Amino acid sequence: MSDQEALQEMTSTLALGESRNGTEHRKTAPARIVAFASGHHLALPLHTTLEIVENPDIFPVPGAAPHARGLLLWQDKWIPVIDLARLLLPQTAPAAEPPKYILVLAFQRVPGQPLEYGALVLPALPETVFVDDSMACELPNDSPLWPAISLSCFSYRDEAIPIVDTGRLLGRSYE
Repeated sequence: MSDQEALQEMTSTLALGESRNGTEHRKTAPARIVAFASGHHLALPLHTTLEIVENPDIFPVPGAAPHARGLLLWQDKWIPVIDLARLLLPQTAPAAEPPKYILVLAFQRVPGQPLEYGALVLPALPETVFVDDSMACELPNDSPLWPAISLSCFSYRDEAIPIVDTGRLLGRSYE
């Protein structure tokens, strides 16, 4: 299966579901919630999340930015591994131990172009939830990057969860 076919197949999983409350029908969409620091979460579109790697072998890159954990060899491709805590909350201390999990993501900088890949450090496994418009809220103010990388935001368990555009997150430089 080509990368383009794989993306189309993943995108088909985004078909809107319906949640039923009596006769009321609300359109919902799935989102993958990932923790990136204690008490801090963001959400990603399901179709961009490809694989969770447990106990990954990450190869450090000398001179890389603090949020760049290194490179991962994944399916014969070297992909960058980003530590969201260090990117979004720069005051966060560097992790003392290697990450337990990483989440491999796919994105396109421009529609019709080949898929590109990146990975995020995860302190815990992600959770899939269904979101609807009634959950919309303002972006949190704990990172100046939220407006540049977020599509919108929703409230879940009394926390504002930004929905991040994977292409905006992984397809730009943060220097």
